[in-house]
Amino acid sequence: MSDEQYTAHLLFSLCKMRNLKKSREGDADDSSSISRLPDEIILQILNKLIDLKTLCFCYLVSRRFSSIVLQVDAITISFTAPLVNPPIPDKNTVGDVAPLLPKLYSYYGESFVSASNFLRKFQGVKILCIELPPSRRIAIDNRFLVKWKVKFGCRVESFIFLSPNSVCDKDGFYLYGNGDDEEDIELTIDSIKQRRHISFQCLREANLWHMMLLDCANGFPKLEEVSISGSGRRERLSLSGEKLSEVKEWLHSASKSELETELARVDVLARVSECYIPVLKLPVSGYVMKGVFVMVMGMNNLQGGNDFLMNSEDGPYSEPHNKVLMQVQVTTNKGRENIK
Repeated sequence: MSDEQYTAHLLFSLCKMRNLKKSREGDADDSSSISRLPDEIILQILNKLIDLKTLCFCYLVSRRFSSIVLQVDAITISFTAPLVNPPIPDKNTVGDVAPLLPKLYSYYGESFVSASNFLRKFQGVKILCIELPPSRRIAIDNRFLVKWKVKFGCRVESFIFLSPNSVCDKDGFYLYGNGDDEEDIELTIDSIKQRRHISFQCLREANLWHMMLLDCANGFPKLEEVSISGSGRRERLSLSGEKLSEVKEWLHSASKSELETELARVDVLARVSECYIPVLKLPVSGYVMKGVFVMVMGMNNLQGGNDFLMNSEDGPYSEPHNKVLMQVQVTTNKGRENIK
């Protein structure tokens, strides 16, 4: 642990101890060692903490601390446990919050919205990372390995979903699946139906993540980078740089009623293709996927087709999608092995 990390954790421990000993009435900490530190030093230390839950403890120390905490420029929010059966929100509870939150409330639960409401106090945040738990609405069987990717800007434009029966490395060691060639390659009707259902649930989740990104872009004026990822999974949506600037400009040009409509909308991808690939070899990593179910969805007027997936911005994780799309195009053109 570095000296900066040690100092930050020490400050957090002191803050937590103080929260156990006193309420927030007044600033009766003038004689403490913490109170003698300049605001700038305290802010530098707090900027090392970044975790929202930790910052919440510090926020409750005193009025002085609450004002300093809200100046941090980087925050992470992590939900590691699945949110099961969230209660139905009371209208009075969510009536005064952003138009998007009631929908997220019903999907992710009350604890998520409580954290979101506290997060909104940090109007100076520049970097925001959100890690969400597995959705309770996506009942992914342990037998299914799932990976999806989405292209988006102001709208969700394209979505690709793949789910193989097995994955083995270049040495033939199975990272996923049982190694039975016939069983790995075979894709049953029931399996197809289940994966098709999961793909649409994942698309719905991608839409929610996208709405969340738009809400963050609209709600934090100094935001420079925002990302949302799934706990224990590689899916990730992010906005930064020029793309974030374009989204902000689009959001700020809308009226209040238009904005509420846009933040609550779900983009419908009318163009849908699905197919089955018996064996998919990935030359860069040497991995081999067998029994791959693939679904590709997009807007009818999408420019560039599916070219958005043919890039290397995600490193090795983009390889399956790139290879899949090339094979999907060949399979579709030949008219063979398409799933009816």
